Amino acid sequence: MRPSWYRLLFGWVETYYEEAFRKQGSGVTVISTALAERAAKLGVSQDRICYIPGGTFPELFPYHDIEECRSRLGFPITQPLIGFSSTDTHLDLDMVMAALAIIVQKYHSTKLIITGRAGKSVIELAKRFGVQENIYLTGFLPFNDLPWYLGCADVFVLPFPDRTYNIGRWPNKIGDYMCLGRPTVTNPVGDIKPLFEKNAIGLLAEWNAEDMANKIVYLLENPDVAHQYGENARYIAYNNFDWSVLIEKLEEFYMKILNS
Repeated sequence: MRPSWYRLLFGWVETYYEEAFRKQGSGVTVISTALAERAAKLGVSQDRICYIPGGTFPELFPYHDIEECRSRLGFPITQPLIGFSSTDTHLDLDMVMAALAIIVQKYHSTKLIITGRAGKSVIELAKRFGVQENIYLTGFLPFNDLPWYLGCADVFVLPFPDRTYNIGRWPNKIGDYMCLGRPTVTNPVGDIKPLFEKNAIGLLAEWNAEDMANKIVYLLENPDVAHQYGENARYIAYNNFDWSVLIEKLEEFYMKILNS
């Protein structure tokens, strides 16, 4: 999200270059239905718009059994673990920390595994909610290690507040989460909402800590349901979001445009 001073000085320039030339192209690709609707309002005909959400590479995020992952990394088998994946930006973690503070009142040993380069702000945030002992910071991980650490989680979290930048974007980490075969708790915003409504891959929570905590606890307390959601997620990832599948769709669009 751009800072206010940037939007004030340069926002109109970005908007011009984002919109002015769209109608002149033979075709337009978009990563969300909101952007597809925006392109249509700019005058781009529906047959010239191709929706390609962010994909994933299942071979880079292989499924590992949760017991195997925890045995490899030394986490207790029965400890409740929540996963949050990132590289160096940890947006909207305040809601996750607030939910974690509620969860640890019931399950004291719960840990939130946070991948990536987490700055001091993440630690300070955890202290503010009194959960500094309930977070596990992996730091930046070699790519081969990432699926093992994330595979230790019982459930993933994807905080996704109802803001303009989320309505128009696709959170790429959801594809990686699905590949790893764990359920996800997120919020009904943008294209995430229909994805979860059409496919039983996790739970949608309201944007408040209590509901997010309740949804996470439900999955922790119902492992059979969580397992089925995880299996569904893997199926959707491999059949709908594998880049090899999406690339075929993109190539078909290119050929249609070239032949028109």
